[in-house]
Amino acid sequence: MPHHATSSTHDAPPAKPRVQRARSLPSARPFRMAVFFTALFFLGLVASITAGVCVIRDPNQFSVRILVAAMGFSVVAWLISFIKRRSTFCPLCKGTPLLNSGARAHQKAWRLYPLNHGMTATLSILACQKFRCLYCGSDYDLLRSSRRLHGELPDHES
Repeated sequence: MPHHATSSTHDAPPAKPRVQRARSLPSARPFRMAVFFTALFFLGLVASITAGVCVIRDPNQFSVRILVAAMGFSVVAWLISFIKRRSTFCPLCKGTPLLNSGARAHQKAWRLYPLNHGMTATLSILACQKFRCLYCGSDYDLLRSSRRLHGELPDHES
């Protein structure tokens, strides 16, 4: 007896989970500037630690001057990076994704322990030019150009 394919369980393939592509940013410059100054702060921090070890091993006037200069550079770079990270806003929710404000993070937001969400987003931009807003959970790609800015969208979609 032949088997007929009348079963409704084989009519449609199972639905695949939808993966959203990362959004583009209207202007990636504020994010790049914030990450640049944060990277300078980290370099200053490494220089300060290295100079501190040099002062402990051989305490002379030159190594102390280097330590003071490296610590001064770190403080200035931290201040500028704080101001720059504070002036970057998510285009969707208008939050500050590179700096935690104390608001509750989105359920999709992730972080590298022991860092907070803002520093994780900053390091993510530094490493792969992408980040996830900790407030709305949207993915952003700094390398992706905006189609709307380049006129690639048809008139009825704009």
